[in-house]
Amino acid sequence: MPALLFALSLLPLLAACGGGTRTCVDAGEPYLAAENNPPLRIPEGLSEPNRSERLQIPDVQPAPTKRPRTSCLDEPPSYFRSAGTVARSPEEVVASWAQAWANREADAVIELYSAKFQPPTDTASARAWLEQRREQVATGPLPEPTVESLQIEPDGADRRIARFVQTFGANSLHKELILIREAGSWRILEERVIAVK
Repeated sequence: MPALLFALSLLPLLAACGGGTRTCVDAGEPYLAAENNPPLRIPEGLSEPNRSERLQIPDVQPAPTKRPRTSCLDEPPSYFRSAGTVARSPEEVVASWAQAWANREADAVIELYSAKFQPPTDTASARAWLEQRREQVATGPLPEPTVESLQIEPDGADRRIARFVQTFGANSLHKELILIREAGSWRILEERVIAVK
């Protein structure tokens, strides 16, 4: 009898632990509003897979340690190339130059200038001018990533003149780049601002 009385005295305590209206589930949990979707339908003309058998996993051949050279690319090269790449056309030089500047890729911008670069003023050396350009690209106002009204005209076999508009916010700079072909790649030999609007 004392054991029965002891058990009966514990019943209110046990009921308090698991009973009542207290809940530990947040009513705002998204999974509480989840619904079952209808099963997927097999399209007409296809047979339903046999789910009672295990799936056959094909054997995987180990990758060769050295890939054979082919003329195919795993992925196409970016049109807007960065430093260390060969610019195949004058248009690509201008596009790469503008995009790299807009991305604050100072090294990529400087890579597009020729080793024979001629600064627009007689007072600055080419090295000093290019360092100033590097700082301008890294910290100065950003231009639009593309140029407007690009015109390329030949000026000999390995020389082109590119004229375009480069926009910095409300300001438009009419520029001219003289491009030369160096070792199969086009590089900027000269850069001039023709007009500011």
